[in-house]
Amino acid sequence: MNENQVHTYISEVISGNTNSFNHLVDGYKDMVYSICIKITSDPELAEEVSQDVFVKAYQGLNKFKKKSKFSTWLYQIAYFTAINAVRKKKIEINEFTELSTLESNESSIDHLESQDRKELIQKAILRLKADERGVITLYYLEEFSIEEVAKITRLSISNVKVKVHRARKKLYGILELMLKEEFKTLKYE
Repeated sequence: MNENQVHTYISEVISGNTNSFNHLVDGYKDMVYSICIKITSDPELAEEVSQDVFVKAYQGLNKFKKKSKFSTWLYQIAYFTAINAVRKKKIEINEFTELSTLESNESSIDHLESQDRKELIQKAILRLKADERGVITLYYLEEFSIEEVAKITRLSISNVKVKVHRARKKLYGILELMLKEEFKTLKYE
């Protein structure tokens, strides 16, 4: 959906044609759910949060300034709604201390099959804190630029760079631990 279509639907909704909002929901529901599931790591909660995101977007549509993309604005709502839901539900998230980078095990990851690699990385991402999962998801998986991540998260560009760097470093440490555990399991089978 291009930005002109989006702006047309927004104008129609603001003018009273609430059915036009369905087009926005259809166009962005997968994107919103994607960020919500990656932050909450709970399908039911992600579904609930996704619905909350669209309710908030609908209620705040007249506040949307067309200076940025609608998708960026919607991602911002999704990001904060998901983070707040995780905090509210007090979901247990495994925290790991900062660990050294995964230099020695990078070659091990290269030898994993592509699907195994994806599954391993997804499991490792789930062990990050919700806000860390959020910046990693936005930057690496959704491929937003640092500047766009800064807009979405309302953080400074330098703060986003630091958070991405720290989350990536923590992710490497988690992957290193997971590979060591996997190796021990294989060794004793």
